[in-house]
Amino acid sequence: MSGLIQVLIGGLADGGVYALIALGVSLVYSISRIINLAQGGFVVLAALLAVSIQQWLGVPPLVTVVIVVPLFALLMAVVERLVMAPAAARATPDRMLLVTVGLLQAIGGLLLLVWGNLPYTMQPFSGDTAITIGGVRIVSQYLWIIGALVVTVAALWFLVQRTSLGLTMRATASNPEAAALQGINVGRVRLIAFSLAGAMAALAGTTVIPATFLQFSTVTPYAVAGFIAAVAGGLGSTAGAVVGGLVLGLLQGLFSRYTSGDLAQVIAMAVLIVLLLVRPTGLLGKTSEVRR
Repeated sequence: MSGLIQVLIGGLADGGVYALIALGVSLVYSISRIINLAQGGFVVLAALLAVSIQQWLGVPPLVTVVIVVPLFALLMAVVERLVMAPAAARATPDRMLLVTVGLLQAIGGLLLLVWGNLPYTMQPFSGDTAITIGGVRIVSQYLWIIGALVVTVAALWFLVQRTSLGLTMRATASNPEAAALQGINVGRVRLIAFSLAGAMAALAGTTVIPATFLQFSTVTPYAVAGFIAAVAGGLGSTAGAVVGGLVLGLLQGLFSRYTSGDLAQVIAMAVLIVLLLVRPTGLLGKTSEVRR
């Protein structure tokens, strides 16, 4: 039983990473109608950059979160201004999808150029010690990942539902043309959405790298997992992104007991794809969470 619980907690941690990726995908889609498949690539880029910063500066691993998260919020804002906004002004949604695929491939190439094809990891935030709860040993970094997801969801809910910025985001998500007529700077709102997505990608990358090994070839698996989680939960839904990510992680954890980790991920994704055939709108996909 303890072995099963350990597997489920590991799956929950994986699901937390997928949920953070899916949150960024859903937020950007809600505001701009752009499906950003490059989100998973930014996760790996943030993770490897955190490893290098930790080695260069000799700072504790946890400090890299404070450095990398705002850096990627700024980076994603630059990407939105220089790449996404100009492309979206001329391209159809289908072609924008290809733009994000190209961006994902560019990130993979950059990772290979700078960090090579070696896998990287980092010391856990709380050291190598595991936590024992009720006789079950839990990797401490898993709790950091789950905690990061909880804090992100709470902060995003407060931002969207309780602030004036959130009101403008909901208006833009609901009807950007009407929002613009009301004096809302739609371009600025989209910039903020991309910036927040960048921060989420960095948070996912910096919290997962101490719990696993990442390299340039992992950009596509993370991109696909995050996208499937977002769509399975209901593209554009904050709650759906979280549910989709956690379900994917838990399924992956369960299947990993009976097969290899890579095959378990493929099977888990296949289950969610079958779900989408039955329910195309996803688990919670009635309307965008931001619109509410």
